[in-house]
Amino acid sequence: MLTFLKVKGFAIIDELQIEFSDGFNVITGETGAGKSIIINALSTLMRTKVSSDIIRTKADQAEILGHFFYKDQEFILKRIVSTHGRSRSFLNGEPITTTRLSELGDTLINIYGQNEFHYLLDRENYISILDSLLYLDNERTTLSEKVQTLRRCESELSAKKGEIEGQEKEMALLDFQIDEIDQAALQENEEERVKENLKIIKDAEKIQASLNAIYEGLYEGEESVHGVIKRFTGLLKPFRDIDTLQGLMERIETISYDMEDISLQIRELEKGIVFDPGELQRLDERLQRIYELKSKYGKSYGEIKKYAASARERLAYLKTLTTDIDGLEKKRTSLAQEVQHLAQRLSEERKKGTKSVEKAIVNELGFLSMKGMQFHIEISNKGTIDENGMDDIDFLISTNPGEPLKPLRKIASGGELSRIMLAIKRVIGGDEGKTLIFDEVDAGIGGRVADLVGKRLQDLASKHQVICITHLPQIATYADRHFLVEKVFAKGSARTEIKQIDNSERVQEVARMMGGATITEKTIQRAEEMIRHATKGIH
Repeated sequence: MLTFLKVKGFAIIDELQIEFSDGFNVITGETGAGKSIIINALSTLMRTKVSSDIIRTKADQAEILGHFFYKDQEFILKRIVSTHGRSRSFLNGEPITTTRLSELGDTLINIYGQNEFHYLLDRENYISILDSLLYLDNERTTLSEKVQTLRRCESELSAKKGEIEGQEKEMALLDFQIDEIDQAALQENEEERVKENLKIIKDAEKIQASLNAIYEGLYEGEESVHGVIKRFTGLLKPFRDIDTLQGLMERIETISYDMEDISLQIRELEKGIVFDPGELQRLDERLQRIYELKSKYGKSYGEIKKYAASARERLAYLKTLTTDIDGLEKKRTSLAQEVQHLAQRLSEERKKGTKSVEKAIVNELGFLSMKGMQFHIEISNKGTIDENGMDDIDFLISTNPGEPLKPLRKIASGGELSRIMLAIKRVIGGDEGKTLIFDEVDAGIGGRVADLVGKRLQDLASKHQVICITHLPQIATYADRHFLVEKVFAKGSARTEIKQIDNSERVQEVARMMGGATITEKTIQRAEEMIRHATKGIH
């Protein structure tokens, strides 16, 4: 139930607040006063998409807040729309997505406007209407979920079959690639080592000559570095017992030992540095092999190893495809049988229940002054099964005795659509905690028919909170609570205001709705009589 609605900066609404009650709430006012704008604001609160065009001129933003109670739970929904077209949504003060807000809206309210009455003109909606009438929504949801599962299975099966078509070629390629990488037996940092060894072999003679020259300069001959240092040591030996010279002598001896070590290292290096044409070719071929693998499988040792691991995983997967396809074939067969069974059972339930639904709707239409109208639900097999089942459904009517049945969507007038929708809603019944909002339910009707529609709305209000915008006094008189919308002009701009009116104001409003601009004493008396009789249940 909607208990409170606050609208600010919306269309021509500056700011207004409304406290609704349970039962039948009616909203009236002059044409153009902004009655439907209030419902539009409530609809905007629940819609996923909204334009900044709804913001009042010169306002920074539009703000709509609705306070609901539903099945012992409190819901305070709020939406703020900025001039940039962005909107923010809140539930009990906490941010939520607009999708979640819309879902809550579907749970809390149903809005029946002119567009909703034209819902009956779209044949695709008839299945959901019929299933609601027959309380088969859960069965259709079960079928829908099973159909979607079947489609996913078929999609996966098709994809795997597509993969297996090229399986042999791909497996052969993967085998070759894995073998090529394994045979190469790459090692980490091998490329750098090969490059270094190639440089050494290519310049072996130059390196050997350089090392030999260094060796001779360091170690051989009296004028070598080693020979000179030994002479220095000999010069200082007689003075070894002098402390101030002992430290210097030890340092010179250390240098001499270092020269010996360096000379030995040079001789060892010379032994390993040999110009070997065969080794040069082998290393060059190895480097080219490394480059080839890098060009195919990755820019580094790590990437090549990663590619090999991925190829092994893919190869293992392809080898299991045949087993997977066999399993999916069996699963698809089983799901198809389940879908066929569920669709068949749903179709049977629909056909079994149509007679009682047709009778209930015809009786309700008779009450709404559409006696003699025939209403028939035609169910045929559409040849395929989808989320809605195997049935193709059409609503047929005959507005006068003796006339053949024709599709409702082709011959029903606006007034007839309003009453048929109201009749369907009354037959469905539905969630008693939900708020039902009727905007322009009186389109195309008047007189006694309007009185009957008002009575039916009052009946609906015994199980639902009903909020109705109307131009007709016959409907307004049945309300438990009456709100008046007025357009007020101030400071060069117009704004919409709303207030709940008391009994005397209500009489004046009903009289205005009956008599237009001129309200006579007789009009007042007739308005009082209509309200009195509506309260007692008679007009």
